[in-house]
Amino acid sequence: MIKTPPFQLVSSIVFLFIGLFVADSAHAAEGVQNILLYTDSTNALTIDDVKTRSFIPSEAPVPNLGVSTHAHWVKLELGQTSQTSVLEIQNPNIDSLWFYQFVEGGISTEDFQGEAYAFEDRTFELPNFVFKLQPAATSEVYIRMVSGKQLLLPIEIGEKEEIVKTQNNKNIFFGVYAGIILVMLLYNLFIWFSVRDENYIYYVFFILFVGLTQLVLNGYGNQYFWPTNTWLGLRAAHYAGVLSGITTVLFAQHYLHIKRYSPRLNKVLIGYMIIYGVAFILATAGFFTVSYNLINFCAVASLLLVYAAVNSYRKGFAPALYFLVAFIIFLIGVTIFVLRDVGVFPNNIVAQYALPVGSALEVVLLSFALADRINQLKREKEKEQLQKLDALKENERIITQQNILLEAKVNERTKALAASNSELNVTLDELRSAQAQLVDAEKMASLGQMTAGIAHELNNPINFVSSNITPLKRDLDDLLEILACYESAEPGSEEANAKITEARALSEELELDFLKTEIEQLMKGIEDGAHRTAEIVKGLRIFSRLDEDALKKADINECIKSTLIILKTTIRGASNVKEEFSMDLPEISCYPGKLNQVFMNIIANAVQATEASGKPLEERLVTVKTENTEDSIVVSIKDNGVGMPPEVKSKIFDPFYTTKEVGAGTGLGLSIVLGIINHHQGKIAVESVPNEGTEFIITLPKAL
Repeated sequence: MIKTPPFQLVSSIVFLFIGLFVADSAHAAEGVQNILLYTDSTNALTIDDVKTRSFIPSEAPVPNLGVSTHAHWVKLELGQTSQTSVLEIQNPNIDSLWFYQFVEGGISTEDFQGEAYAFEDRTFELPNFVFKLQPAATSEVYIRMVSGKQLLLPIEIGEKEEIVKTQNNKNIFFGVYAGIILVMLLYNLFIWFSVRDENYIYYVFFILFVGLTQLVLNGYGNQYFWPTNTWLGLRAAHYAGVLSGITTVLFAQHYLHIKRYSPRLNKVLIGYMIIYGVAFILATAGFFTVSYNLINFCAVASLLLVYAAVNSYRKGFAPALYFLVAFIIFLIGVTIFVLRDVGVFPNNIVAQYALPVGSALEVVLLSFALADRINQLKREKEKEQLQKLDALKENERIITQQNILLEAKVNERTKALAASNSELNVTLDELRSAQAQLVDAEKMASLGQMTAGIAHELNNPINFVSSNITPLKRDLDDLLEILACYESAEPGSEEANAKITEARALSEELELDFLKTEIEQLMKGIEDGAHRTAEIVKGLRIFSRLDEDALKKADINECIKSTLIILKTTIRGASNVKEEFSMDLPEISCYPGKLNQVFMNIIANAVQATEASGKPLEERLVTVKTENTEDSIVVSIKDNGVGMPPEVKSKIFDPFYTTKEVGAGTGLGLSIVLGIINHHQGKIAVESVPNEGTEFIITLPKAL
């Protein structure tokens, strides 16, 4: 059975959301109370023109100026500001902002930011727009804003450290969010490579663009992906919205079988995708406001997908229930986000994080849905196999009866014999077909064993990397603080010696030598984690050649190592594996994907044999050895498990023979192994002693 990601992942997202709520509510920045607004319908007024105009007080603490092509001005009358005071606009999706601060009758500060300007030109490299305030007892601030998207203005005044601290909390949240999206994307992409079910590739694109949309809406696109590309920065939110909408509809169409269960609705959804395409073209041409409104209009299609899920479920498609629950959770986040945009819902921590939390939960639950669909298909296939096995037994009974009758009346029933032979040929074809399908079932079991442990194996090194990031950042901050102290010493000035002395004292206080050592250790830890991840992915890439039919050169040691990587979860806690590989093995012509299955079946049986022996874990041992001889390569897989009596040993390669409990095995594993070895013109020998262990010796010719 395909195993789904653990439900603990869902709860971790919720607990992270709660933790960020507590952290965000504790920061010291304060929202601005008296906000004055003015709309410039000409888009031509300068700062000198606007200062003479009458501004209107905002009715809400967070102004919502809607979607408009006009320029909007905000006027703020500030009290005492310090050297470290900053003004933050917590909306990273504004096209352009012109900032002016007037102190004692003159312009003290002038700054230009927005998606129309390069990210690297900002004073503070943060996703939101942050402007430095000059120290003054009183001052006036004017901000001109133009945007082709929803213009929501949560404005806060605070100290730089508090603003940065709040942003760091947000970065942690979206770092975990991006990690969830990446893990789910890789997990489902790997399954698609394994089973080639088109639902998985549509789902991979759905995950990609839903995750990208959340990162773009929260300013991380401009910060990390295209910091100098202002053309793309102005259109990224529109493009992400269009692509996430189209991939959502495509995934739902295929997963819910909308064309079959709701054909009329399917045509409506095609119309929505055409509108999405128009919105994409309009955004490219620079008609941002119209494009944004079309994208919001197409969001109504989400409600139609809920109806489609209910309809598919009512017509007998059980996995649609997972889709329905996941999509309702996502719609709750979308609803809160939209209500915030139109001013119905307050712009608090719930409104800010509802959409990414909802999308993360949706992605996880839909992964469950796809896994459940695979399980359902497998149950149906197993039922079909049982029916065919029953038919096979019935055919065998008929064959036996026919043979008896034919032997008794061979001279009298020559014509009847010819007819019976024809019937027997048909039956044999059916038997071969049933056997081929059972072999495919065994291959699917191998794929299931692979996917069972991949998420866990990838998660360990990824966590190893992420756990080193926070202490590394802390050490780098300390190191930068020392460098800043040295840089503040002007050469040749009277204060230079004092600054250098101060810097050296700070170096001793922060233990500079220890910092350098710890940074090296942390970087080595991150490098080790990345190397371990690369090794796992390399093993998967090698092993994923399960269905390759082409004859090619391959390294047998590499094949065995990739198999051990795939079986790591099965082996851990059950047995110990000892590798004795010959280093002078030449590459041989073979079918590496099929040999991978041979090694997996035998090693998995060996691990199970040692586990069944009842020995302590430290005494259980499976030894895998390779040897280079004159004209062949020898592979030995030996265990110290329960062993086999002679009567069992003589039957282990017979199809359908198994010593496991009913339902625990098909009895085809070693039968398939023998077939693959014979196909390679090789040999396989078995040595076994009850209660002492078993050894499989495989001999493969160097020239096939």
